[in-house]
Amino acid sequence: MKIYCNKSELYRALNNAIQAVPSRSTSKILEGVLIETKEDEMIITGTDTFMVVESKLSAKCDGIADFVAPAALFANIIGKLPSEDVMMEYDSVKKVLSIQSGRYRSEVICFDSTEFPKVQMKEPQKSITLNKESVRKLIRKTAFSASADEINGILTGVLCEIGDGNFRMVAVDAFRMAIYNEPLEDSIDAFKVVIPAKQLNKMSKIISDDGDETIRMELVDEKAVFFFDGTKVTLNTMNGRYIDYKRIIKVDSTTEVRIQKDELIRSIDRASILTQKENNNMIKFDIQDDLLEISALDNQGNMNEKIEIIQKGEDLKIGFNSRYMMEILRSIDDEEVVLYMRDNVSPCIFRPLQGERYLYLALPIRIN
Repeated sequence: MKIYCNKSELYRALNNAIQAVPSRSTSKILEGVLIETKEDEMIITGTDTFMVVESKLSAKCDGIADFVAPAALFANIIGKLPSEDVMMEYDSVKKVLSIQSGRYRSEVICFDSTEFPKVQMKEPQKSITLNKESVRKLIRKTAFSASADEINGILTGVLCEIGDGNFRMVAVDAFRMAIYNEPLEDSIDAFKVVIPAKQLNKMSKIISDDGDETIRMELVDEKAVFFFDGTKVTLNTMNGRYIDYKRIIKVDSTTEVRIQKDELIRSIDRASILTQKENNNMIKFDIQDDLLEISALDNQGNMNEKIEIIQKGEDLKIGFNSRYMMEILRSIDDEEVVLYMRDNVSPCIFRPLQGERYLYLALPIRIN
């Protein structure tokens, strides 16, 4: 059975599917990608059983076949082919895939597809259409705040929520929280679902700048399914009750700081040179007289730097983890940001000057 296709399209589909392929697995079949051929298309599928990525491309095939090729090897070969024209031939008896491009020729030993996991999908309970760039932005601006420790269960996931005319993502761990809203053009019934942050981050790498402008999202049983650019991504959803994030963000501030975001990032970056991991990468803020003094200390030296701010309310001394602060600030697109604080043991809230597009929260570190 012969397959004729374009190298770039094949490589794109392969790279998409590989996002779901584990680098190491006790099951050799999961380290491969399933290749399915029809008369005028190929479907390439990768899975780790928690996430499934199916990517289609145009191809001229002289028969119907399915087999599993070793993912990493196959992608490396295709990526280095000398010509855009690719001809492949699969021998179902020997289970060998021959690859030709220009004067190049290679053979890859494949596996039977019978052991490859199949996903049986039912009719969706809910289907919505979302802006593709909005989905990618929401993931990028929230998923970093989800817990990386599996012991924290549902907090390793991101809450995806529709309500109040917004598509919202929320991520929380023990030290910080991220909330980001994107307005919806159409009225959609409210719903919420929690998806593992790790899987969302992998999907965001597949979402390209070109192609479709929208993503269709379907909820099917305990799965969230996304369709875009000829690709179908199936993600497991998480069971359990997500934290009541709205209760956490109710902080009556006594100190407000309006500051240039990039200036604050640069100063914290300089301060982080003299922070210690053993001390939670701590930096200190001293807020008074419309100045923010940032200081850091370790066993090799110390630093301090003052930044002009617009201050409202009381003076305050408070400590933070420099890495967490940097991750939050780098997720904000605005030139200025407002920090709301009450005391040196209560959460610090980050908000825009206007509107409620985002909210970030960072817990302080107790100052000795």
